Amino acid sequence: MTRLMDIGLERLGNVIQDMALLSEECLNMAIESYIQDRDSTKELYEQSSKLLMLHDEVGDLATELLIRYQPVASDLRYIRACNEISSGLARSGRYAYDIAIVRSQIGELSTCDHSIIIKTSNEVKGMLHNSIKSFNKRDITLARKVRESDDLVDSLYRQNIRNILGGGIDIRCAIASTLIMRYLERIADHAVYISDMVRYIIMGEYHRI
Repeated sequence: MTRLMDIGLERLGNVIQDMALLSEECLNMAIESYIQDRDSTKELYEQSSKLLMLHDEVGDLATELLIRYQPVASDLRYIRACNEISSGLARSGRYAYDIAIVRSQIGELSTCDHSIIIKTSNEVKGMLHNSIKSFNKRDITLARKVRESDDLVDSLYRQNIRNILGGGIDIRCAIASTLIMRYLERIADHAVYISDMVRYIIMGEYHRI
């Protein structure tokens, strides 16, 4: 017999899926706009605002489930994890919007070298996608790979700083790449935290994978 709690948990999971798709779309739009040197702040503001509304919906659903029903330990872990994951996805959308703001504030960036940002963004896109996939499949092995990928993102972030300190880079390009790489690094951190929630759901442990 299906519990009312199970119906509520399914609704919660569905909202997380909607947020995941929207978060990935935001990141893709932000990077494509940067590479194509076009302003996408309006679209990304709207999309990131939708993510915030969905985040609020997750919080409302989670509260309702806690108050109206009697969740067992595994239910409680799932509810808490969904709250944490929705927060990470909402923040990722905001950072995508921040990437668009860089182009809006600094202006034309078509002469900048985009190679390290393209490489980093591809890695971060994969991390975000795999973090949600590991959550859906409760796959601790895939979650661990997300954490391992973060080392490369951190390495690329440091490499970009070394490149700038080496000189010869236009100041506008240097500022833009520094900000964008920082936002990408933060999105990667949220992807890692989402994947960490998989271990928490399955084993009830907070230890990092």
